[in-house]
Amino acid sequence: MTNSYAEIIRTLGRGPTNSRHLTIEEAEYAFRGVMSGEMSDLQVGALLLLLRYRSESPAELAGIVAAIRAQIGGDTKAAWQDIIDWPSYSSGKSRRLPWFLLSAKLLADNGYKIFMHGFNSHLENGLLTEECLPAIGEAPLTSVDAANKHLAAHNFAYLPLRCFAPKLQELLEIRSVLGVRSIVNTAVKLVNPLQAQLIFLGIFHPAYITLNMEAAALLGQPGLGVIKGGGGEAERNIQKPIKLFKISGDQETTSQWPALLPGKDKSDYPVTVEYLTRIWQGETRNDYASAMITGTAAQALFLSGAASTVEAAEDLAQTYWATHLQKP
Repeated sequence: MTNSYAEIIRTLGRGPTNSRHLTIEEAEYAFRGVMSGEMSDLQVGALLLLLRYRSESPAELAGIVAAIRAQIGGDTKAAWQDIIDWPSYSSGKSRRLPWFLLSAKLLADNGYKIFMHGFNSHLENGLLTEECLPAIGEAPLTSVDAANKHLAAHNFAYLPLRCFAPKLQELLEIRSVLGVRSIVNTAVKLVNPLQAQLIFLGIFHPAYITLNMEAAALLGQPGLGVIKGGGGEAERNIQKPIKLFKISGDQETTSQWPALLPGKDKSDYPVTVEYLTRIWQGETRNDYASAMITGTAAQALFLSGAASTVEAAEDLAQTYWATHLQKP
């Protein structure tokens, strides 16, 4: 086994004229070895660094995601469900409060099934998504089965990565050893543990938008929405015009979303769970927070097909939020 993995690494690393990208089958085979532990630690490090150095291809990303899905039991296409898969794997300096969490819960309260999963590594500013769950009256689940049951009953579930794919979390955590991000940081967002019909992705680097869309197409993902979001989250930047890239079946489209509060200072609020709770409960009003919540919710509504135009999605999200704030 070790020798066959060595051949995969040789394919990637034998120099600028003789190396090449992996096929989808080779990438899936290699990552099955990573997930099972058959590949040695040295080979895992070499594989991740070479994929990073060469800039991973859509086929490599799709093959790795397929291997992960197979290991966690999420590779049955017949099981696509009417759920929005909303991964949360932000890192870096640009994330403060997870307004998108309130967007997701707002949709859940209006009948949409939202499944979040995540792990926030190397987050230098802001709060982790998981630690903000109490603000919306939720708590992390402990297994895929528990998440499915909670989702059925409450239309919302958050499952930490460690509870369904601890090996992936281990691979994300070796960033501090390798010194750079790896393809795992990208692949984990496409894992889709409950085989949801739609995935809503946030990407930090624009070049990764096309990579994710092409990989999703190779995987046969029925629906996908991708935006450039703060910290790599599916959270709309309301200060600038933004593009939403969408795959629905065999069609790819791009919609244009205007800036809602151009130039608005976003740093004038406390970064605490208590503040997020007050916003959710309507005890504190903040135009920036409201626009972030409804603006992001609108994009998810558009992707789900609940609204056919940008304007209709904006109106529907604002109606949901206004109704929510009127509740006792």
